[in-house]
Amino acid sequence: MSDERATRAERLLAARGFAGAEVSVEGHEHEIAAVRVPAEAWERLAEDEGALAAEVKALGFRYVALDLAPAE
Repeated sequence: MSDERATRAERLLAARGFAGAEVSVEGHEHEIAAVRVPAEAWERLAEDEGALAAEVKALGFRYVALDLAPAE
């Protein structure tokens, strides 16, 4: 079952220039948004100073996490 909130969070990432095959958001336990971006984009994502995390939380997630080792 797909989580519409994750789809909306992916659109937020795309609006900030984080798009492509390696970018995704997956909802876990109805509370956690696991964000996946390429390693070279981590620094740029961190420079966002929490604005993106606040927007993702506003979609209904309690936590926003950067997935450092996504499963292949």
